[in-house]
Amino acid sequence: MVFFRKIDCSHYLDCGFFSSQKAEMKRTEIEERATKILRDHGLLRAPVDPLKIARALDVKVLNAVFSEANKSGAIVKRGENFQIYLNTNDTPARKRFTIAHEIGHRLLHMSLTNDSEFIDTEDNFRSSSIAEDAHWNDERQKEWEANAFAAALLMNGTLVQQEWNERKDPDFLAWKFQVSPMAMTIRLSRTTTKLLNSLDHVRRPVNWLNCLN
Repeated sequence: MVFFRKIDCSHYLDCGFFSSQKAEMKRTEIEERATKILRDHGLLRAPVDPLKIARALDVKVLNAVFSEANKSGAIVKRGENFQIYLNTNDTPARKRFTIAHEIGHRLLHMSLTNDSEFIDTEDNFRSSSIAEDAHWNDERQKEWEANAFAAALLMNGTLVQQEWNERKDPDFLAWKFQVSPMAMTIRLSRTTTKLLNSLDHVRRPVNWLNCLN
């Protein structure tokens, strides 16, 4: 029998994020938050099981059939209950990333007191920067943050760097971290001290769901 230690989410929430003065959350801050939750729960090793983290946060994870084909996942808070819904037709790799993405919304964007929800389409998993997206807004910002959190949770930067130093094989790292080779390639380009010569495509917006097949 496996016992999960419950996590006090207040340690991972930035109270200032909900203030009227909105500040852009930088990638380094997101990386630190993801690392903290992994370390606090003894999961700072590969592969990371996002389902364990969801359970520790008292978030139920359920498969669902969405009425629209482009829906990939959702997290809903009603009362004191949080539930993540996964597209039942998605592959295991996609579901892992969706869970991590929705956990990002849970910790970064959702109040502990107010009912709220995030319903994510495939477009929400597109990775881009403010400079690249002419239609950047608050919603896009939150989706970018949830994507960055998911990548940091499933592919911790320090662990990826350590593994890369030992074995410079993206396919092996993808297998070890249980992500797709393309997702690992993108992560390596942002984590390792030397960029891979073959990563020109990461400078363009990337649909994470295409990386998870």
